[in-house]
Amino acid sequence: MKIKIVSLVAIVLAIISGQVLASNSLSVIKGASTADRTPAWYSMEWATGSKHSPEFELLDTESALGRYAPMTKTITMKDLIKFHGHACDGLVQAAAALRVALTELYPAGIIDRTELRILSKNGPCFMDAAAYLTGGRINFGTLDVDNKLGASWVVQRISDGKAVKVSRRDGVFPKDLADLEKKVRAGKATPEEITITRDLAWDFSKDLLSHPLTDSFSVEELANFEFPKSEYARVGERGDILHKNDPY
Repeated sequence: MKIKIVSLVAIVLAIISGQVLASNSLSVIKGASTADRTPAWYSMEWATGSKHSPEFELLDTESALGRYAPMTKTITMKDLIKFHGHACDGLVQAAAALRVALTELYPAGIIDRTELRILSKNGPCFMDAAAYLTGGRINFGTLDVDNKLGASWVVQRISDGKAVKVSRRDGVFPKDLADLEKKVRAGKATPEEITITRDLAWDFSKDLLSHPLTDSFSVEELANFEFPKSEYARVGERGDILHKNDPY
């Protein structure tokens, strides 16, 4: 009887211990997903705190050769800024535009980053947002450059071929900012004008995020769209999505 009682106590203690360990592990996991020890000086309150600041709920695979992950992850403007390097009007425009495009492709809200490809103008802001938010990569033939697009992007869902084009509406971008940016790029601006350009760009970005994103961007579906064949000679195949649908 004593042996049975001791065994029962041991089992109960093991169960309790396991629950505690599981709880502690969960706390660690939660802490790892929410903690960000980097000071947020770079992220700008107007970029991250606005009511219309775009966020993206993304689905990926769980490992290099694994299945779909059991949970999604959220990318915010702060994540995008950290990835790109700075807050700027180009990054904000690209994020806002792609939020509109991806809402059209995934109205339920969860964006499948394993099955997208995208075309963008060859600008660092536009291309960084395109790659980060869709998972598109030049080396896999899912990200490509089309400078004729200007302030537009084409996003296609590979599984069924549905493609949309999202474009900045006419008159949205301020002419004085456009003129100054052109002068800065040409190397003809004074240091003071460079600072003014930065401030005007931030003011424009703040204004863009102060109202619904569809006020600034329109989206249209492209029937029978064919993604251009990559001219990159070393295009490969993504190994991390080959078994995404395999059962557990």
